[in-house]
Amino acid sequence: ESVQLKLPDATVTVPELPAKSTCTCPATGICRHILAALLYLRDDAELAALDQPVQAELFTTGNGIAEARQAEASAESVMASPADVLGTATDDDLQRWAGKATFRKAAKALAAMPQVEIEVGTSLVVRFPTRNITCRWIPGGGLLGMVCSCQAESVCEHVVAAVLAYQVSLAKRQIQAEQTLLAESAGAPRTRAEVLESVAAVLRELVGLGLARLSAATAQRLTTLAISAHGVDLPRLERMLAGLAQEIELTLRRDAQASTPALLHQAARIEALRAALAKHSLPALVGEHRTSYSEVGQLTLHGLGAQRWRSKGGYHGVTVYFWDESAKNWATWSEARPVDQAGFDPVARFRSEGPWAGCNSPEQASRSVVRLAGAYRNAQGRLSGRPATRAIVTGPTAVKWTGEGPLPIVKQWSDFSQRAGQLFGGGLAMAQANRELVLLAPLAWGPSQYDSLRQELTRPVLDEAGRVVNLWIPFTPENEAGVQLLEQHDATGTHGLLGALRLVAGRMCVQPISLFVGDSVVHLNLDKAQSAPGGTARATAKEPDDEVLATDEDEAPEIPAGSATALSRLLVTAQAELEALAEGGVTARRDLELLGNIARRLDTLGLATCARPLARLKDQLASSARLASAEHRQVVAGTVLAAYYILRLAGDQEAVAAATAGLG
Repeated sequence: ESVQLKLPDATVTVPELPAKSTCTCPATGICRHILAALLYLRDDAELAALDQPVQAELFTTGNGIAEARQAEASAESVMASPADVLGTATDDDLQRWAGKATFRKAAKALAAMPQVEIEVGTSLVVRFPTRNITCRWIPGGGLLGMVCSCQAESVCEHVVAAVLAYQVSLAKRQIQAEQTLLAESAGAPRTRAEVLESVAAVLRELVGLGLARLSAATAQRLTTLAISAHGVDLPRLERMLAGLAQEIELTLRRDAQASTPALLHQAARIEALRAALAKHSLPALVGEHRTSYSEVGQLTLHGLGAQRWRSKGGYHGVTVYFWDESAKNWATWSEARPVDQAGFDPVARFRSEGPWAGCNSPEQASRSVVRLAGAYRNAQGRLSGRPATRAIVTGPTAVKWTGEGPLPIVKQWSDFSQRAGQLFGGGLAMAQANRELVLLAPLAWGPSQYDSLRQELTRPVLDEAGRVVNLWIPFTPENEAGVQLLEQHDATGTHGLLGALRLVAGRMCVQPISLFVGDSVVHLNLDKAQSAPGGTARATAKEPDDEVLATDEDEAPEIPAGSATALSRLLVTAQAELEALAEGGVTARRDLELLGNIARRLDTLGLATCARPLARLKDQLASSARLASAEHRQVVAGTVLAAYYILRLAGDQEAVAAATAGLG
């Protein structure tokens, strides 16, 4: 039932299922001895079946990896390739091998894993970086030759997903993302179509009457619609409606964060999403109710910073940032609670124990190389703090960047140009998680400057080519200590910094999170921050799968358009005219000739998509008699929302192009 092979320094036992092979060496998982044994058995079995003589020699290379070498080169050409064995496997073959339940689970898991890395040779290697899983196929064993790093006792979903992913790469199979689409719940009191119609009516009424005539009842109606969207399983629309209700509440309180452009922009984005959902129920448009965490086994994390924050949605918390070696991407751990919930203070939580057993505090993790066992991570790179995860702190993070290393260090600011369009280009596309994070190694630092009018601190940093980008921190209660620290910071001995890309008033900036000074990591808004009086470190813990992200994923970044180009100034003028119209209501008297002139100029510039809704709006506003009709006012309000969405999208693209023009 098994074969035992003796190597110079270990003994390997190979059963019928290669994934269950064991070795007497202290290594865990599929070690070099097991790989060598499987390669030896593969070559021996295939050449014996061909009735050809074989001479196989096991030897050890300089780095200690055992390999199998064949003497008969002619046999190499007749070995079965991955395409011959795995590429031709049918659904029935895979279900007999793994079972129907595992097959369905694997297909669903593959649809939810956007990153797949495939290496094809004599053998096959399939990696799923987001799950920290590596599957290998050893020729000669058919489907049984698939082994997985998860060390499952039986055929796991990962090896089945690996076979399916390989077949997709050969264009022999298609895995549709629609498999993960959230379907409409049966038995809801209202259908999706009815909810979308109600959303359209409320948004048009909002703009038709005028944003200056808001009331608490309007916010309540939007909150009720958000609940209805939840009932028909439209979570993205639900979050955006709830965000618009909060924006209206800010306006009613005359909060400094409230503004008519922000309110109109959110309403326009909701209208765009509503129109898209009415035609296409794509997974990215529908969204997900709650993020799910998957077990990813062992991770090596480099702690590179932390910050506390407060969102417009009424949450505050602390986030620790790591570079994840396995996924070669950013990972974060966060804990947040509503601002009005007693017993939670982000600063105190940062310095208390956790987030995993074996780690003294998030503060320690933010400055250390941490190895996790039994880790859980979601698709956005967020790490779970569940008690079952164990941590080993191996030492401080290496912040002296000399030579090559695992960290994604940026030394040329031209690298920002590629990301800027995805981050700030507008539209309904979901931004990639942590895409804004950058590790900078400036060549030189300039003097800081505080703008008392804008209430912000800027400090220029130069790259190796002499390009300049500003470090930027807005003055808020959370950032007060950070503003003071960055303003007085002596850059001598500073190797670099961790920050987030921002587009501010048409300028590309970096909002710093931590500085790497000497051998230490300095957190700008945490190291000198004081805990709130009476605050405790931790509130009642929740299961990770039940956590609600405090940051609003659909909260569009506000990008004050720059005036660097004539086109941007024209777009800003058109936006301002629509904002004034939306604020006073569609029946208020406006300069229709201005709308017509802007539409003609945009059409002349080749921007017909921007020009058409403005020209249509001018015609709809021309007749006072028609505006007396409530139905016509609804149509006009819909045109205002559509025109503003398109103009903001064009303005965002122009602002990005202007901001990155000097970065090369």
